[in-house]
Amino acid sequence: MRDDLKSLFSNPKSPKHRQYEALRACVLEGTPAKEAARRFGFTEKSLFALAHDLRAGKLDFFPRRQTGPKERRLTPHIRNMICELRKQNLSVADIAGRLRREGVETSPSTVERVLKEAGFDKLGRRTAVQRGLSKQNTILPQPAQNLDFDRLEPFRAECQVAGVFFFLPYIIESGIIDMLDRLPLPESNRIGKVQAFLSFLELKLIGGERLSHVRQYDHDVGFGILAGMNALPKPTYMGTYSCLVSAELCAQLQKEMMSRFMKLEPSFFSGGTINLDFHSIPHFGDESQMEKVWCGARNKAMKGVNTFFAQDAETNALLYANADVLRKDGATEILRFVDYLEGIKGVVSETLVFDSRLSTYKVLNELDEAGVKFITLRTRCKTLKEQTDALDDSAWQKVNLPIPKRKHQRFLAHECEVKLTNCARPFRQIIMKDHGRAEPTYVITNNREISLTDVLVIYARRWRIENKLAELVDFFNLNSLSSPIMVRIHFDLLLSVAANLFYHQFSKDLPRFENKLAPDIFRRFVNMPGTVRYDGNQFEVHIRKRAHTPILLGVKKLQQPISVPWLDGKKLEIIFTP
Repeated sequence: MRDDLKSLFSNPKSPKHRQYEALRACVLEGTPAKEAARRFGFTEKSLFALAHDLRAGKLDFFPRRQTGPKERRLTPHIRNMICELRKQNLSVADIAGRLRREGVETSPSTVERVLKEAGFDKLGRRTAVQRGLSKQNTILPQPAQNLDFDRLEPFRAECQVAGVFFFLPYIIESGIIDMLDRLPLPESNRIGKVQAFLSFLELKLIGGERLSHVRQYDHDVGFGILAGMNALPKPTYMGTYSCLVSAELCAQLQKEMMSRFMKLEPSFFSGGTINLDFHSIPHFGDESQMEKVWCGARNKAMKGVNTFFAQDAETNALLYANADVLRKDGATEILRFVDYLEGIKGVVSETLVFDSRLSTYKVLNELDEAGVKFITLRTRCKTLKEQTDALDDSAWQKVNLPIPKRKHQRFLAHECEVKLTNCARPFRQIIMKDHGRAEPTYVITNNREISLTDVLVIYARRWRIENKLAELVDFFNLNSLSSPIMVRIHFDLLLSVAANLFYHQFSKDLPRFENKLAPDIFRRFVNMPGTVRYDGNQFEVHIRKRAHTPILLGVKKLQQPISVPWLDGKKLEIIFTP
């Protein structure tokens, strides 16, 4: 026994062991310091320094080792939590994750050991759906359904865009909920027609490039509460629902909605002129059955749909929208709009402003005979240009358009009467040249009550509808015809018009922001997170104060509790917190 262990003491390996043996040889064996230092690989001074540290208590050759806890680390309460979670059919990893979110750091192996000791068997292999996951390995949201206020318990939930609740008083005031109740819109046992419509409207109010972005919000309880549901419906439901809403039903709802808004907000539709225009929405489907339409943004003909819009030229508010206008019916779409406006107002006293490609001479004659005023362009031709070149210089008059941002404000104009093909009476024709274009421009109108300058100013403001269409495309995702959510174009246009009107109403109550477009209003006032709380009696939306909060505090409609009909008449209060 001695021989095999002797080398461990005579030839120590670790530094601590060598220090111990060197000091022991000096103290107990009487070995000189110089000899002991040489034997164990130290200098004499180092050996004296070790002896000094040993006397001072700075050198500890036999430290105490820390021992682990003798009792169990998991309390009975945590062990009971683990068992209760397993009864909910949660896996070991799910249980560990749930405990971690509640502030209890427990490893999966510990959870597995506790379950084994408690007598639980291992779970069988489950599919993604059974584990609550989608094919993309994301958590499946709970099925959307109307809120059951008899079972609804107090809660607190985050909302990504809590500013959308600012539109609540405007939606209620518009009376659109009563219209939805009267019309035969589709509904189910789980989701009512009011809740379904509001879920679509919410997505329009928050903008976005594609409606399929609803997946970003299907776990957001706050969005569901605004629509009267526990969560927003899934993309499949939304695409199916929109296909059940016929074009005739959309047109009827649009007409009733406009009639209501014209009484509620007459200042939105008080302009004397209405801008009209087509907008082509391309479709990129491989098996599309749509006809080819000219897409100006891409400068080529593509498969898609033509949409028709009417806008108040003074306030920029949309009056009318129609989808899927076939090329053979494009020229007469103006007449449909006139019938629509007469059905709401009884008479069309405004002047219609549109491009030459929007109609034909035959339709212009029908408008003139119906007493509807218009301003449009005349298509150029070789004969018309020769007649213009033959005019004497004295026939031209100098015109100055009072439009500050216009580059060519001064030009020459000539006014005359002209009788067009298929037209019973002559129209006013105004020819412009030296106005920044290579060819003359021909404006025709049957409005003889306004001056030449006013006619040209009114037509020059037709660009406003181009800005409105750009806003609809960029913010209200108008061009998303090939979106993964196949929302029917008629229903999508109706929602775009409704959302645009609500933004007009909201901006009207914001001092110095009355003329801002929807994207700017959304960025400054709407796009802010918050918390939705329910105490069993009323809802509260808590939003942190921001730079523009003082302006929102001046909106009287937002400073008092709002009684929400589709939330069982309960009150909802918006609270701004520091």
